[in-house]
Amino acid sequence: MTILKRGLVLIGFLPVMAVAQPLVLHYSKGDYKGGNQNWSIAQDKQGLMYIGNSDGLLQFDGTNWKLYSLPDRNIVRSVGVSPDGKIYTGAFEEFGYWQPDKTGQLKYTSISHSYPGLKLHNWEFWRILFSHDKVYFQSFGALFSYDGDTVHQIPLPSNVILMSQVGDRLITQEDGGGLVELVNDRPVHIPGSDFLASTQVKSIIPGGKDTLLVCTSSQGIYQLTSGKFSPWGGDIQEFSKQNELNVAIPLKNGFAFGTILNGVVITDRHGNIKTRINTDSGLQNNTVLALKQDQKGGLWVAMNKGIDYVEINSPMSIYRDKDQRIGALTSAVIFEGKLFIGSNRGVYYRELLNGDPRKPVGNFQFLDGTQGQVWDLQVHAGSLIIGHNRGTFTYKNGRLRHISNVSGGYMVKPYERGGKKYMIQSTYTHLVIYRLENGEWRYDHQVTGFNEPCRFVEIGPFGYVWVSHQQKGVYRLKLDANYRKVVDTRYFGRVSGLPADFDVHVFKLANRIVLTSPEGLYTYDDLHEKVVPMDDLNQRLGELSAARRIIRVDDNRYWLISRNMLGMVDIRDSGAMLVRKMDPALYGFSMVERYENIVSLNNRIQMVCLDEGYALIDLRKDLKDTVAQKIFFRDVVASGRKGEKRRLPLSTANSYQTIQLQPWERSIKFRFASLNYSPDGKSYQYYLEGLKPDEHWKSTSPEGVAVYDRLTAGNYVFHVRNIDAFGHPFSEITYPFTIKPHWYASSMAYFFYVIIGVLFIILAQLLLYRRLKRREEKARQERHAELERRRQEEREHAENEIIKLRNEKLQAELSHKDIELANSTMSIIRKNESLIEIKKEIEKQKTQLGTRYPKNMYEKLVGLVNKNLTNEDDWLVFESHFDQAHENFFRRLKNEYPSLTPSDLKLCAYLRLNLATKEIAPLLNISVRGVEIRRYRLRKKLELPQEKNLVEFMMEF
Repeated sequence: MTILKRGLVLIGFLPVMAVAQPLVLHYSKGDYKGGNQNWSIAQDKQGLMYIGNSDGLLQFDGTNWKLYSLPDRNIVRSVGVSPDGKIYTGAFEEFGYWQPDKTGQLKYTSISHSYPGLKLHNWEFWRILFSHDKVYFQSFGALFSYDGDTVHQIPLPSNVILMSQVGDRLITQEDGGGLVELVNDRPVHIPGSDFLASTQVKSIIPGGKDTLLVCTSSQGIYQLTSGKFSPWGGDIQEFSKQNELNVAIPLKNGFAFGTILNGVVITDRHGNIKTRINTDSGLQNNTVLALKQDQKGGLWVAMNKGIDYVEINSPMSIYRDKDQRIGALTSAVIFEGKLFIGSNRGVYYRELLNGDPRKPVGNFQFLDGTQGQVWDLQVHAGSLIIGHNRGTFTYKNGRLRHISNVSGGYMVKPYERGGKKYMIQSTYTHLVIYRLENGEWRYDHQVTGFNEPCRFVEIGPFGYVWVSHQQKGVYRLKLDANYRKVVDTRYFGRVSGLPADFDVHVFKLANRIVLTSPEGLYTYDDLHEKVVPMDDLNQRLGELSAARRIIRVDDNRYWLISRNMLGMVDIRDSGAMLVRKMDPALYGFSMVERYENIVSLNNRIQMVCLDEGYALIDLRKDLKDTVAQKIFFRDVVASGRKGEKRRLPLSTANSYQTIQLQPWERSIKFRFASLNYSPDGKSYQYYLEGLKPDEHWKSTSPEGVAVYDRLTAGNYVFHVRNIDAFGHPFSEITYPFTIKPHWYASSMAYFFYVIIGVLFIILAQLLLYRRLKRREEKARQERHAELERRRQEEREHAENEIIKLRNEKLQAELSHKDIELANSTMSIIRKNESLIEIKKEIEKQKTQLGTRYPKNMYEKLVGLVNKNLTNEDDWLVFESHFDQAHENFFRRLKNEYPSLTPSDLKLCAYLRLNLATKEIAPLLNISVRGVEIRRYRLRKKLELPQEKNLVEFMMEF
């Protein structure tokens, strides 16, 4: 949450800036996410604020709010922090305490519900007090004490109002009666207090040595000293009666009173009102329910609507001209015991008590005759010099003199020449020279040879006069001995090495001419006669290096004003050091744009000119505070897979314990705070040791959050420190943690990996050895196999030769048998053909001789021929030779075709020998026609297709 979101408001003024007012920071229900009403305030030793709210208990660490609800979501009416750090709260029929666990989260323990015998019917507990090692819980009808072990109800004479604590004394008021003090847990009436019966005592606070201040709602404030009551205070008395006083607390230098009708007033130790803060002057609500001064001295205000923080101890006090009566301030000076200010409306002045600008007397008065735009107020030689749009005036001893009509007196710089005192002035048109004569400043002359609107003027070394143009660039002028005319002019802009022509001005810093620009500071190198950047100083100044005005405070300190920042720098031989820095926007005010000015009223008080008033800065007040130096962790959360989150212990910030994160918890979020309530520019820097290459300080926003995602396994240390507005570190804390590796990447796993690796190497060596042995064995076997192969080849070659010879022999035998078979077949054919011829001849003779040829001889001869034609011996001889040449032909044919007859087998044999039909006929003793018929029948038995040749089939079978 930024300061602006908190709702910073600058308090407005009584008539025309009568007194200074503090800053007020707003916290609405939208900021703290609770109810509107806030009933009580407490602060622990660490500095955390606790607010009793309608929705529960609010906790604030200076950066973030957190709401804790009671189990039954009751209104928290009272809150108190005990010396042992427990946060006690009281509510309706409920009281107990909160304690942070190891992760920093508050956990509630109910005291009232731990003792079933307690009867709390319709009682709300409005006060929690600590005295004599006991905690007291007070409602209007009952009072309980708690010693850490037991709860006791303390008898009361009647109903009581609100109990107050002064030291160890506990004092309350009987309803409709006087005061009662608790002595040894017994109520004792305070004599002389019965006159308070007609009012309600809201607070009893220490008023000094042996003095109590009894604050009533409607009858004012009484002091109780030595047992006697008397009215107390100055103007607070009437104010408290008219506005219904509700709460009062002592401050370090006075008192604060909260009312029901008119906000808060702050008084001195005597009851005189110093500051009023209400809705008209910035408070969120006029009904104040509780007040608390924190460890830094700031005032917390709990109201019927919201929470406000009032910075009452700031080194800065604001004087606001909310009615715009005096206009926008451009300059100021203390002269003749008065504070003079110049604005766009003229010159105003007011009396000061002992010349102290923090102690004005009365309102501002207008200096007649000065109406118009005032640019410059300076005191030289006992006179007030007023640079005005209508010229230049002097003021002394109540007398105003118009000494120049040259319009727009921007700035004067004094110098001496010839033992006389002069001033050179930049104006709208010319450079003007003034001389001191008889104690009075008088117009002398205008410098000729240069007619440009120039705002800033500096007298540099070697007699040069440097001026910055109102809009563009810087000029270096060489004047004659009498400063009457310009004899040489040199322009410095972009062509001279500056980053721009516009928004460039000239000032003197540590006796050196310095040129300002939006890109940084430059200086003129006299030796080389060129403009060079002031790199070292620019690096030290950071954003202030873009200053557009430099203002001298004293011999070593200077104000630098940039667009969004003010800073004071200490320049010495050892270098430059940033003393203080502030962002005007954080304080809710603005300076006159492009005419910003800070005036040293004295060696302590600096005035910041604003567009509606002014601010005073006390340089002797230390901006650093001890509370802000304490940085601490508020929350550390580790995130794992599937969005799972785990809060981690916070105690490691003050110990050497290292938090162990699981392998899947690769994201971690840190939230930290340093109790920074004021807009003083404090922020944080952090880095994560172990995360390379990011091991360097990085800045974070005022919210105080750092997040790291997708971290790898390893050891880390988170470093965080808070720094002030000037970049100075206050304190540093660390948070060590370790992300465990997955089991396969753990140390034990790596140990086993080493063992396995060693075993693998041994095994690899064994395998290599075995492989080499196998290779040797294989080579030996291959050599043996090659030898065997060669031997086998030789044996096979020999056997092949034998087989070849045998085959050749068999082939020869087969050829011989084929020849024998062919010869035998041809013999049978020739024999049968001869027998057939003989038979034909016999039949021819029979036909020719007829009966003359004896029948018996004919039949005997024919029968003999037929017998030789059908002689089975011939077939047997043929079959024997055929089987030898064509092994198992008949057996295979018979097995394949069992329906074949012996005559079919003979035909098949003759066909295998590729005999023609006419050759087959005599063998079968049938005609050629008969052979063809048999061939046909054989084809059918063999089931040969028409296209298949029968002879080829037999030869292939």
